[in-house]
Amino acid sequence: MAQTKKKSSLGATIVGILFGAVFIVGIYLTVTRGRQQNAIEADAEVSEANTLISRDLEKDYPATVREVMKYYCRITKCLYSDGVSEVQLTELTDKLRELYTDDLLAANDRTEMIGLIKTEIKNYEKAGSKIQSYNVAESGEIKYYRNETPQRAIINIYFTIKQEKDNSFDRAYEEFVLVQDAKDRWKIMGWRMAEGQ
Repeated sequence: MAQTKKKSSLGATIVGILFGAVFIVGIYLTVTRGRQQNAIEADAEVSEANTLISRDLEKDYPATVREVMKYYCRITKCLYSDGVSEVQLTELTDKLRELYTDDLLAANDRTEMIGLIKTEIKNYEKAGSKIQSYNVAESGEIKYYRNETPQRAIINIYFTIKQEKDNSFDRAYEEFVLVQDAKDRWKIMGWRMAEGQ
């Protein structure tokens, strides 16, 4: 009789230890998965900014008007939506400036431009606004003026802006003028707000 009690007591202890171990492993896996998911999401946000910053525009400048504008829009979306650091904001602003003509650069002081972008980002955050997406006109929709020197192109884009307070969406339409520089690279000469299409 005493041995039967010892065996059942030992079996119950082993089963209890196994259940406890499974429970602890389950908690560990749940916590670890949550941390990994947060790390992946943080890396995704950081990687877009870092990808844009690391592009060497001297060696890898966008080849077409449309590609210049897609790069411009990616930078703008990143600045106004991804919560970039102060260093990243400065570096992304410098990347935007690399897309500008010399005349546009001369008219826009770097320090003032960085300050203006910081202010605009704060205004977006206060209003609960975030750039959700962007749309760049298709190649066939770009107007080229090839008989001019330098050659000129006009392209339309729009940003879809999410208003978080009421979950609504607005669009901001813009028209850009680009010209080719001495190296045949398309540079942004200027832009203006445009009517919705």
